[in-house]
Amino acid sequence: MLVITLTKAVPSRTTQVVTAGGVLRREAMELVLNPHDSKAFEAGDYVKRALGGKHIAISMGPHPKLIPLAMPLYHSQVQGVDEVYILSDRRMAGADTWATSYTLARGIKKVLDVHIAALEELRKLIEGGAPLEQVSEKARELYRKNLLPNRIYSELPPVRDHLIARLASGALTREEVLRELEGMKEELGLIIIFAGIKTTDGETGSTGPQVAEALSHLLGRIVGHITFVLEFSLADSGREVVALRRIGSYLQRLAGPLPMLLTIAPSYRPPPISASTRPQARLNNYRGKTPQPIVWDAAAIEAEPDKIGLAGSPTLVGPGVDIGRPPVRKFVGRSLVFAEDLPALSWDGQSLGPFKRGELADALPQELKERLRAEGKLTTFTLNMLVEEVFGR
Repeated sequence: MLVITLTKAVPSRTTQVVTAGGVLRREAMELVLNPHDSKAFEAGDYVKRALGGKHIAISMGPHPKLIPLAMPLYHSQVQGVDEVYILSDRRMAGADTWATSYTLARGIKKVLDVHIAALEELRKLIEGGAPLEQVSEKARELYRKNLLPNRIYSELPPVRDHLIARLASGALTREEVLRELEGMKEELGLIIIFAGIKTTDGETGSTGPQVAEALSHLLGRIVGHITFVLEFSLADSGREVVALRRIGSYLQRLAGPLPMLLTIAPSYRPPPISASTRPQARLNNYRGKTPQPIVWDAAAIEAEPDKIGLAGSPTLVGPGVDIGRPPVRKFVGRSLVFAEDLPALSWDGQSLGPFKRGELADALPQELKERLRAEGKLTTFTLNMLVEEVFGR
């Protein structure tokens, strides 16, 4: 089972926003993981400990900022996550909830495809009659890449009767192993996804359900979603979710099959886990942790360029305000801005600056503006400069 938790880096000061177009320049901000996501990680950890599998975190944003934030996730919430994937590409910048959901769904599908491809690689060797030594070597290679669960291959001393060991001993025929692998391939599609109920920089609470809708389209099957989940359990050998949620003053109990996405309420508390589940959970677990986040760009997840970032966002965000600074409005083709960074300068007995490239120059004395413009240090705000502010230089 793949257990996926979605997380997001948000500004540590939510009042500090933006550039033209209302786009957060996350690479220039002090970021923290969204506080509401902590409950989603608790839920994902509970499922892994109860049923086994691999707990994966997926986030989207500038990877130089996200990697340091992701590292503690390997050791948080009891067992911590096993892998972290960061979707990072300048073309993803400026995404609204719609484009963000599409991008995250692409990332989830890529994770699923990678694990299915590993099973297919092993299946083709067995089906093609490859020597058992070659099959075992391939299984060992995929296991060490963290792509096969202990049920198929394991180096753990307690797990002696994994699938490949039984094939090698003659306890199972190739046909029986192939049927087992096909069943495990179907089980891989029964993913469960968790997210916080909202993010502190958006507050819409819509991204989680939209990810489920986008993923449904990509997988060609329904991925259900239940929001505001207070508690949940897994029935039918982990194939069905039964969840309790609060909508206004009403409590609802809903049930649905996997794959499923749940957004977890702040009051969620994971239930205790029986020790009797540990042997089965161990079989479903993978080799261990991959303690270095994996970064994928838009090409890696096969995202369509017109569906990600600003280009794929039907919502236009209004101008943002950085509290502590006066509101700033710049107009393409009209506003006069600095063409380069300038150190502090002295003019008419006053100290002015320093100035950053792209800052408005309206407040400068007219004579000084004319001199700096003649020197090429001031210019008219252009569309290219707007694009730089949105996406970075």
